[in-house]
Amino acid sequence: MKTMYPKPRICIALPAITCPPFGAYVLNTLPLLPYLEAEFDVTLAFCDTPEDPQLNCHYLSILEASRSSGTKTADQKGYFNPRGPLGAWQYLQVLDKFAQEQAKNFDLVIEKQWSLVGGLSSAFIRYGVPSVFIIEAEFYNNIFFKGWKDKALRFALNQLLPHLRRRWMNRANGIIVETQQTKSFLLENNYPVHNKPVTTIPNGIDPNIFFPQDRKFCREQLGISQEALVLTYVGSLRRFIQEPGPIIEALGKQKPRDVVLHMIGDGHKQQELEDIAQKFAAPVIFHGRRSQQEAALYIGAADLCLAPYNKNLFPGGKFTSASLKVCEYLACGRPVLTIPCQRMEHLLAGGKYGLFVENQVDSYREFFRNLPSREELSQMENCLISDLQSSVLRDQGIVLTWQEIAQLYKQVIRETISHNVTPVPLKFLKV
Repeated sequence: MKTMYPKPRICIALPAITCPPFGAYVLNTLPLLPYLEAEFDVTLAFCDTPEDPQLNCHYLSILEASRSSGTKTADQKGYFNPRGPLGAWQYLQVLDKFAQEQAKNFDLVIEKQWSLVGGLSSAFIRYGVPSVFIIEAEFYNNIFFKGWKDKALRFALNQLLPHLRRRWMNRANGIIVETQQTKSFLLENNYPVHNKPVTTIPNGIDPNIFFPQDRKFCREQLGISQEALVLTYVGSLRRFIQEPGPIIEALGKQKPRDVVLHMIGDGHKQQELEDIAQKFAAPVIFHGRRSQQEAALYIGAADLCLAPYNKNLFPGGKFTSASLKVCEYLACGRPVLTIPCQRMEHLLAGGKYGLFVENQVDSYREFFRNLPSREELSQMENCLISDLQSSVLRDQGIVLTWQEIAQLYKQVIRETISHNVTPVPLKFLKV
């Protein structure tokens, strides 16, 4: 039994994140720390920290454990996804060395979602540290072995990743899922979660930043026309799960009158999106990365906020992610245009707080041909703000604060540490 310190020592690991820059995985981790640190000694573990991230917390670089591995992250724009079996094997060895060196320093490890999620938790469990990991779904297979031309080899390797995930899941002390849809996905596909705690914990919002603001004031602050019908997109420009390309193209082809789209965020596919906007003369303004306070102003200036997701990345097209952006849009009291799926049906109360359009050019063109009036959007907005103020969205788990989310994490941490059940090590080759 590990010696317990005055505060249990928790590692929250982001094995794919190079910090800086900050992305969604960091933005939905940092807000939890002030609430967790009141009860736990928390350390973040990033893939690498090539620059000083200037975080007001303890943090580690996983790659410091094995600088000779040859693993590189600088060319992956803040998100490291090992490609092919050799790259995956090399990074799993780095994770094993990191776990071996750090096992004495932690009482629990929480591993956040990435393409090999479960690999780090499994390593820490081998060295006696209870671990849980966070799952969205098995949607990474399409990109994990990208570039391999041998179809038979790609097929075989694509079968390997879910197999490894099942093994890691079987060893974990617990699983955290972002949505009920993820839990259903795991159960429907017979993942080994029946004999362990599976806790649903979505994303939260900072109520000091994301709250309903006066639209006229926001537009005055940003220099946006009061007459325009403003669309706002806040998020990644990597064109992966979040994919605004089709709506930009449709906006250029259809050119609805007095409509302008403001894009907040960055990513390595930004130039591609700018090229699409230029090719079709779409009324789109790219603002790049902005602070959360500025992003909230652009949301407040909007008549409609956009959440265009590529659900084809998910098995069977079943979108399972929690969606940080939609919760922030709703917290600001602005209706949302997003994809039709069970998760979004829940967040938008079946269309009470927004609209559903397939993330395809033709579908968006049809939407723009029949664009809701500002009066119709205003009615939807008034209903949303009324429900926000009367705590309807809170009670339904749609808009929760980070403090409320932290309480859910605390419960998982306490229960996992108190049980401290370490599964019997597998007799197979370490992975």
